[in-house]
Amino acid sequence: MDVEIAPNSVSEAATTGSALGWTVLLFVVFWAGFYGLSRALPYLKNGSDVVFDAKLRWERTGQVFPPDPAITRVLIFGNSKILAGFLPASFDQMSSASHLKVSSFNSGFPGSDLMLPPLRAMCERGQAPNVLLLTLPWEENPPKRGIFHFIPDDHAVIDDLFPFRNFLRDLTAFLLNAPSHGGLVSYYREAEENEHEVIDQRGYHLITEQSHFPGGRLPDNFHLESDKPMEVIPRIAPSQSGQIGELNQLVRQYRMDCYYVPYYLRVGEAAPTTEDVHFTALVEQRTTCKVLGPDYYLYPNRLFADQTHLNQAGARVYTEALFQLLKDRLTHHALQ
Repeated sequence: MDVEIAPNSVSEAATTGSALGWTVLLFVVFWAGFYGLSRALPYLKNGSDVVFDAKLRWERTGQVFPPDPAITRVLIFGNSKILAGFLPASFDQMSSASHLKVSSFNSGFPGSDLMLPPLRAMCERGQAPNVLLLTLPWEENPPKRGIFHFIPDDHAVIDDLFPFRNFLRDLTAFLLNAPSHGGLVSYYREAEENEHEVIDQRGYHLITEQSHFPGGRLPDNFHLESDKPMEVIPRIAPSQSGQIGELNQLVRQYRMDCYYVPYYLRVGEAAPTTEDVHFTALVEQRTTCKVLGPDYYLYPNRLFADQTHLNQAGARVYTEALFQLLKDRLTHHALQ
């Protein structure tokens, strides 16, 4: 039996197919256009994103440490507090004054406590540190896959599919901020210089975007309603995490000395603290690392550029405090 196909059905199918084809084509054109623009104008991003990408790229491909095996390699991880708080050049100078050969690198990331992926990348290409410094505890395991959670890291997937997804936001912010930075060309060059500078300073970056006070320092009477001057703010870590096993594996395989060291807060932001026995016990039970010092140091407002980050004077004070905390262990490592 012959089956007749209605002309309207054929026409509708053809129209639907044509519309779908045009939709796919337009999507590809827009994707390619935005991708091309984002690659051609990499410094339209905000300053923290430029610094983040520059450091991550350098740690994946650059010469982080010198090849001399007699030099002790020191690597510190943390968030933007470490980014603006640890001065590798000063740390190395202090080491040299104590007759120690040290090369340090600041792996603090703005708005992130990223640690294992860049550490793994450095280790795998012969850039493993001898001394690993951590400031933030490991994270909880991500939610398990299930009927309502198919993808373990949907943010990473979106970033891979649409690496330009913040382009319009960044372009708008760039155009709004450019007049106060000398114009479009000057502001673009400033971002490019920030990228080169963070590598030249081995990961350190003075954060000025949030500093709105004379001399780049907080007033002595500055405080926030959220400050808790009578309350200790301990580091809290989950007892179980997949990050623990990977950290331990890297530390053992590449024979690193691993230490958790203090970060910093403003005087009045929290109460003074001594060594946290609970955090220390958990670290030493679950990892191959040791805890040195308290959870945090407290510094006066004049050492801060904004409510969160140290200025350069503060960074020198914090860097010296870490050196004094580590000096004996660096000496011991050098004698091994």
